[in-house]
Amino acid sequence: METRQWLDVDATIDNEVSTEAEDGDPRGVVDLGSSIRQAGWDQIPGWPHDAAGFETWPALGQKSTVILNAAQWDLVLSSLNRWAAVSESLGSRQHAAGAEELRVIAALVRAQLTEQGWPSP
Repeated sequence: METRQWLDVDATIDNEVSTEAEDGDPRGVVDLGSSIRQAGWDQIPGWPHDAAGFETWPALGQKSTVILNAAQWDLVLSSLNRWAAVSESLGSRQHAAGAEELRVIAALVRAQLTEQGWPSP
């Protein structure tokens, strides 16, 4: 996937972790979500360590591969779908575009997992 798309995954998982932490984490999402974010930071070359670094990173079209386990990918997909619905419910054109981007990323992840022989998530 494009690295810029992983930034959306990272932000979505951050939202999921923050929400679950506020709600007492009844689903055990905080640790799992944190492990997903850490995997991206560790596996994607050049991940910036401060806000200024994101001004020129990632390069246009830069691709990245992130390796996760099944539970992590399940959380990625469910979170992308959940936050797409939340964005869409806000009713603005900007939020609708954000929701569509999250759905595109979810479809890309599903296709890539299926291509690698994973059961259809």
